[in-house]
Amino acid sequence: MTFRAIIRKNFLFNVKKYVSLYFVNTLIVAILFMFGSLLYNPDVLQQAGNTTLYDVVRIALIGVVLFSVVFVTYSNLSFLKYRGKEFGMYITLGMTSKDLTKLLFLENVGVSAVSLGSGLISGIVFAKLFYMGINQILLENKLQFDLNMGSLLLSGGIFLIIVCLNFGFNIIYIRKMPVARILQSAHVKEAGGRSHGPGWGVLALILFAVSAVLLPGTLLGKWFGGSSMLSLVFIVLTLATPYVIIGTGVITVKAVMKRFRRIYNNNLLVMSSLSHRFASYTTTLYIVTLLIAGAMFFIGMTYSMYATTRETLDRTTPYDVLFVESEPVNVIGEAEIAALFSDSGDRLEQNETLEYVAIPEFRDYKGAWGLWDTQSMVIGESAFNQLLGTGYGLAENQALFARVRKENMKFNMPDTILAAIPPEQAENIPVDSGGKEALLQALPDAALQEYLTADITEVTEPYINSVVTASSYFGQAMVVDDAVYERLKATAPAGQVRKLHLLNGDISKTGFAALVLNLRERNGFDATYWSTSYLNPLQAGDEARMKQEDMRPVYRGELLNRELESNGAVFFIIMFLGALFIIASGLVLYHKVLSDIDVQKESMRSLKRLGVTPKELRQLVSKELAIVFMLPAVSGLGLGLYYFYCLFSNTDGLAGPLGKAAIVAVVFFAVQIVFYFASRRKYFSELGRGV
Repeated sequence: MTFRAIIRKNFLFNVKKYVSLYFVNTLIVAILFMFGSLLYNPDVLQQAGNTTLYDVVRIALIGVVLFSVVFVTYSNLSFLKYRGKEFGMYITLGMTSKDLTKLLFLENVGVSAVSLGSGLISGIVFAKLFYMGINQILLENKLQFDLNMGSLLLSGGIFLIIVCLNFGFNIIYIRKMPVARILQSAHVKEAGGRSHGPGWGVLALILFAVSAVLLPGTLLGKWFGGSSMLSLVFIVLTLATPYVIIGTGVITVKAVMKRFRRIYNNNLLVMSSLSHRFASYTTTLYIVTLLIAGAMFFIGMTYSMYATTRETLDRTTPYDVLFVESEPVNVIGEAEIAALFSDSGDRLEQNETLEYVAIPEFRDYKGAWGLWDTQSMVIGESAFNQLLGTGYGLAENQALFARVRKENMKFNMPDTILAAIPPEQAENIPVDSGGKEALLQALPDAALQEYLTADITEVTEPYINSVVTASSYFGQAMVVDDAVYERLKATAPAGQVRKLHLLNGDISKTGFAALVLNLRERNGFDATYWSTSYLNPLQAGDEARMKQEDMRPVYRGELLNRELESNGAVFFIIMFLGALFIIASGLVLYHKVLSDIDVQKESMRSLKRLGVTPKELRQLVSKELAIVFMLPAVSGLGLGLYYFYCLFSNTDGLAGPLGKAAIVAVVFFAVQIVFYFASRRKYFSELGRGV
């Protein structure tokens, strides 16, 4: 028999085994192409400054590449181990390492070529579907599918690099592994590492529980002064201790069950078999747990952000329309605004103005003074109380730190100095020494107001919309005594005393468009100004133009569409990345379980000789597989939800996002159940051939 005949017969005999490897490679190429098509898409490049889409794509692509390297390598090594007996027979029949290397090279070339071709075709098909789906979310900046050379070279190049690396691993495996070890590699249990007693498991469980309880409070600054080092320690412990808990879980359960003889005797075979399985499965189950936790965290986070967009916006955007009046831009009276909306058929329920001063603010952080903001919002207490109907009373040395977005994190406002100087002067003040005296010497003639930490009270009030523009952030302000406000206002530079127009009511898109048109004409702007709520990246270098674009009125409807578009696009992309983690976790577990099929057959034959019936064997195997498949699912989903809770614990209205994430967890668990039954059926089929 010639070498070519051996290769041909070997391939035909193992064709079913190659299917899983082919599927993995094809999937990787298709996913790489899809992300590459986004990265090199002209529409995405042009609109990169308008949305967060491009940054998300780049970060997701890095994650996909790392995932591809690890996943393809694991699949290849598992496949190689699965064929260990076959390679051992070739060696005993006279094949050299060089012949096996040639055999593996030809197989890799064939499978990789077919996978690359079908992967690119599949990638093109799924990319078109991907664009169709994402365009249902993108309301303004639609994306067109573009088949370009960059995405083809990216996906093909990365895949071929991974294939070459894996071929190198295969050669090392064949040349370094003794013949006897190769013959046994397909059915010898993998070493599970040093076995720890139940005491280690209990200790790991205690450390995990304590870390899980303390981490959220530490992150919020409620405990240990918000120490970042302790937070890192708790994060490491919550991620590392599950490895020991998984490895000692069965031993610990057995130790407890021994106190209940009847229960222990009824499950003796299952627990004994699981003890052997978990000795070699610890690493695999831990990896699967982390993969599921990662998928749960990222998909749950992005889905909850998208699904609760409207509720979040309602909490941080109390007004339907907001715009700033700063002489000579947007100068208009309340009566004129009311008449304008009345002509458009809209009804205003609230038409308020709030005067404020935008001046530099300096803060003290542990003795180091520095510029916090060049245009911090400062409001007089009377105007603040009149707008909200509150009754705050302040002395000259007291202030309120008011913000719209409620946070649970403990925050102590540092010592603060407000200076009524031009923003440009504040930026040029040397504060290299970081001392208060150096700062005061640089501000000798300015109207200043200093506040100590103890005299600043934090409050959460819906006095403005929480909006971020290119040059300003509306969402927090210093509320000061009226006398202090008038003194700062009197010496503030021209243009720094401004008015906020805050409108609520039944305001339509038509009415808002009429307001934008009216103000644009008053300002003497041409039709190129304020054409969209997004800032044009081509104007990024024109500071004067950007400031004028920033004066465009803000409309709640546009904010909602923008947030839905941004959160929806991020969710859609991350969903694919999370799906990769889920697929990887399933295939890793599937390969691991099937690679031990020969060992399981020997165990089943021994049990049959002891009188165990086929029905009892099936029940035994079913229980084992159920624990093996469900344990990482439950622990992974729980860990993902926990970190989701830690991430959102600082936000108001946690129940809404957590409920959405729980829906994702239920879907994941349902998928895992279906996967378990499908894998069990395949396992029984393979097991029945040799028992």
